[in-house]
Amino acid sequence: MKTKNLLFLILILGLSFNSFSQEEVTIKQVLKNSSKSTIKIANDQINYVRVNTSIPVTINKGKENAIYITGEFDGAEDYAGFCTLEDAILKINNPKKGKRITLELANDVNMFYFGNNANVSINKDINVESNGIFGAENNSVAMINSKITGKDLMIRSRNNSKISFYSINVDKLDVKAEKGSEVILNGKTNTLKLDKDEDSKFIKDTFSYSSLYEALELNEDDTILAKGNKIYLKTQEFVSRPKHKRDTLKIDKEGNIINSKGDTISKAEALEEAEYNRLSNSVSHKENVIIGKNARVNITFVDKDKIGTDYVSNYPIKGYENGQLVVQDDYPLDLELTIRNDIGNITLKNGAEVNVLSKINEKQRSYFLFEGAKLNFNNETKIEDLSLQMQNRSKLSFKDLKSDKVFLQGDGTSDLELNGEIKFLDKYKYDDINLKGDYKIDSIKERKIKMFTITTPIPFNSSKSKEDNILNDKVESEKIKAQKQDKDKLNFSLQLGYGILGWSNRVSSIDNLFASPKGQYTLSYSDSWSLGFRYVYKLNKRWVISTGLGYESNIFRFENNVMLTDINGDKRIDFDLSPIETESKLVARYVTVPLFVKFKVYKSFNVHVGAIAGVNFRTSSTGFKRDYEIPNAEVEERWGTKYDNFKPLKLDVQAGFGWNSVNFYAKYSLIPLFKDNKEIELYPYSVGVSFGL
Repeated sequence: MKTKNLLFLILILGLSFNSFSQEEVTIKQVLKNSSKSTIKIANDQINYVRVNTSIPVTINKGKENAIYITGEFDGAEDYAGFCTLEDAILKINNPKKGKRITLELANDVNMFYFGNNANVSINKDINVESNGIFGAENNSVAMINSKITGKDLMIRSRNNSKISFYSINVDKLDVKAEKGSEVILNGKTNTLKLDKDEDSKFIKDTFSYSSLYEALELNEDDTILAKGNKIYLKTQEFVSRPKHKRDTLKIDKEGNIINSKGDTISKAEALEEAEYNRLSNSVSHKENVIIGKNARVNITFVDKDKIGTDYVSNYPIKGYENGQLVVQDDYPLDLELTIRNDIGNITLKNGAEVNVLSKINEKQRSYFLFEGAKLNFNNETKIEDLSLQMQNRSKLSFKDLKSDKVFLQGDGTSDLELNGEIKFLDKYKYDDINLKGDYKIDSIKERKIKMFTITTPIPFNSSKSKEDNILNDKVESEKIKAQKQDKDKLNFSLQLGYGILGWSNRVSSIDNLFASPKGQYTLSYSDSWSLGFRYVYKLNKRWVISTGLGYESNIFRFENNVMLTDINGDKRIDFDLSPIETESKLVARYVTVPLFVKFKVYKSFNVHVGAIAGVNFRTSSTGFKRDYEIPNAEVEERWGTKYDNFKPLKLDVQAGFGWNSVNFYAKYSLIPLFKDNKEIELYPYSVGVSFGL
């Protein structure tokens, strides 16, 4: 009996010793691309990391892309397949055994996904060039303990996951926290786009942003107005915000409100009664309605005693800002605004479109249209003293206007449609405004110089945007205005051009040079650069003439070995038969005088044709250049002023097309590159793009 007990004890001790004697080891694996596709990722690059294991994973900076797994293993099958790298996607999978995993990254990775109860810590600073992503789901936890910088970053947390950031500094941040999830932010961004479920957590106590766009739920019948069932609106300055679209306020012909529904601004829960009253009465008849850029709005004016508040809208708007009523920029929906009639002056930012649906009968009104804005008065409009200011490509129309005095000022080419009667029109002679319609004007005053005569009551504050401060810039002396009276006719600009360069030859050779087998003097990649000043004179709406002074550099690179040789004391180009590999090129530089005619075909699209005359100047950087290596040395040959075979003058013809100041062109030389009886008769040509014609 004692012997059996002793044997049993020895067996138990043996098993225990065997189990506790197994050592913990760390296995390193250098990450190599295993892709079998035809797409080859250079240097085994990693663009995307997916963690699909509950084993703790730490991501650090390293000298190479490598991964380590630590644990007690019986063999390779215990950790086989725990990571794969294919097509720049690194997947960290769940091994059979293992206690912890460490990933070292040598290059920047800005896309991470954590799933399957992942537990991840990142200690490597990350720079997001664009479209960075951090995603966590299925009860995962991710702690980013490093700095995240760059442009656009997306954060997604769902299915009871948590993701926390130590420091973020990006331009745009898009955050979505779904049911039961948590996102913790520190740092700053310019624009924060937030979509948060009610039962998720979003902590940003130490996070700052300039603009907040928050997801807004829509009813099912509103989904045609936005992607999915949500839209994003700028919300941090809202007084109150509905959860869904309300019915448009309906008004009869006499201006009475038929229904009481609509998004009427009322006391927000966070505001006291006194604060609400201050806001509600902050807009007066001397102040302005500002329609944000690209917004589409229908406006109806009613008597203030009939509306009971400042305005009613079918969707939330920005509301009051410095005593003005503001619709935010890039509003994604068509707005219906009902406004009390003593709030009448309207400013439209770039691309905004506004229809005024009600009758107007006022003593004084001002309307300012920024570039590309459209304002239509679709009913009878009576205004004794009317001020209109229109920037380039804006459009303004009156169905039936009656006014004692209209002050009109424009900037660029705009369209004004007048139907009705005007007693006195005060306008600038040099404004390019197309006036059309069925109208009667008793008398017209045309100003020859743009003196300071702005009488519009539209208020603009120093705290507003650059666009809003344009009116303040109009306060200039009479002398400065006189200098600008022809600013739409004559303009000054800079020009920068780049083209791919080649040449064509019309004869085989001259005095036996370039007479080697065909192709020995073929050009490799050659290019042309140009820089200059342009004076642009506008003949009318469609025709423009431009000239100026410029600089042009043409670099011809030879595909084969080329050298210089002496013939009768002249430096000449010859084919190099030596086995030394060289880089040879000709550099021709010119002072140029262009002359172009440009025709506007439609809107911003234009075509142009013209010529460029040039004078070659001899400097140390003009001529023949050759670089090659010999044992223990690098040789550079520069034949600038000693190479004098270029013709002193050149003349190119050019044609092309473009949009605004960006133009694509093709150019061909009418004069050979080389002097008579020198080298070969060659005619350079190029195709490229220029900024400013």
